Amino acid sequence: MLIRQPFWFLRHGQTDWNRAGRCQGRCDVPLSPAGEAEALAAVPPLRHLGINAICSSPLKRARRTADIIGDALGLPVTDVPGLEEFDVGPYEGVADYSWLPAWREDQAVPGVEPFAALRERVAEAANRALGGASHVLIVAHGGVFWALQHLCGSPFVPLVHCQPAYLSPIGESAWCIEMLNATAVAEA
Repeated sequence: MLIRQPFWFLRHGQTDWNRAGRCQGRCDVPLSPAGEAEALAAVPPLRHLGINAICSSPLKRARRTADIIGDALGLPVTDVPGLEEFDVGPYEGVADYSWLPAWREDQAVPGVEPFAALRERVAEAANRALGGASHVLIVAHGGVFWALQHLCGSPFVPLVHCQPAYLSPIGESAWCIEMLNATAVAEA
């Protein structure tokens, strides 16, 4: 369960593996030049949101994205273990996502970190990130966002690189996730 506190989420900038359609998982692939440009382009929309803390996955692609934004906003970045992308095991470096729908339905995929385990890890890490400030930006990965969507009771919606998403609680159990000028409201 997530702390009922609103926060911002940003998926890291593009990597060469993203561009090639290869699964990255825990492989520590750096940002591509396009990813660096995406991180810089994310700064203007984030500048006036009152963000007072930036927490990041320690993997290079997320940490570099967070550092670019942190430098522009004058904020330090805190690594939060547990926000890393999920372990894709034998699919790392491979352009094969055929296993993904079953995995997101909690079916076991040999060698891949179970989705239930990812959700638990992400909830613990996100709660640690949210415990220290009121307007937190979490910079992490697509799989981390899927876990957050599931924890919020939201359908899976893709999040493009460096596009801010705002997750906010509504009442006792619902969450609203806003991104790309679209809003999803879900009962948890």
